[in-house]
Amino acid sequence: MKIALLPNLKKQGTAQLTNLAFHILSSGGAECFVPTGTDLDIPCLSEKELFSLCDIMISVGGDGTLLKYAKAASEFGKPCLGINTGRLGFLADIEEQSIQLLEKLLIGEYSVESRMMLSVKAIKEGKTLYDGIALNDAVVSSGGARIADLKLTVSGDEIDYRADGIIISTPTGSTAYSMSAGGPIIDPSVRCITVTPVCSHSLTARPMLANEDEKMSVRHMDTSHTQAFLTVDGD
Repeated sequence: MKIALLPNLKKQGTAQLTNLAFHILSSGGAECFVPTGTDLDIPCLSEKELFSLCDIMISVGGDGTLLKYAKAASEFGKPCLGINTGRLGFLADIEEQSIQLLEKLLIGEYSVESRMMLSVKAIKEGKTLYDGIALNDAVVSSGGARIADLKLTVSGDEIDYRADGIIISTPTGSTAYSMSAGGPIIDPSVRCITVTPVCSHSLTARPMLANEDEKMSVRHMDTSHTQAFLTVDGD
């Protein structure tokens, strides 16, 4: 088994935990590699070569580290596992005290869960500014202290919001920003899209659920007074 170890060395304790994971996995016969430029005594490969060759990708950091590499995991069709050195770890769910569980990878005692993702585009005056995917969410916001006037279109129906922003999230992302803004927690096996307004200036604006195949658009209306920002999985 070939394993890509993907550490976020900016997080305290990540280097030690990555070396421990390397020892556990390599002792069991796995070939482990880190991306070129990673300052650890572990064999290196370029990211493209690493993602192509590996059987599984293991991020070492917080949920943000796993989200970063989830896009590559999707693109290369590889399963992704997270070792948590962050604070919450909703996604990166192997903790330091349970790291010996990595041994189960080597004997096939694990299951793979499928998670839906969002396809996200940002378009301005007919020009595509961004085209990517999200595991957690896409957020359109004013990016400042001003309220944004946003128009959401779902199945041809239009809904106007005066709010700090709108969160479009997957079930995986329901425990992230959407939850903080009052959205529902959704089991990952339920395939749907959640729309959650952020600090809406309305008594009637509430989160809503849509079909997983729904195409949605959010338009920024009041361009003379505010700017609009797109944030995809925190970037």
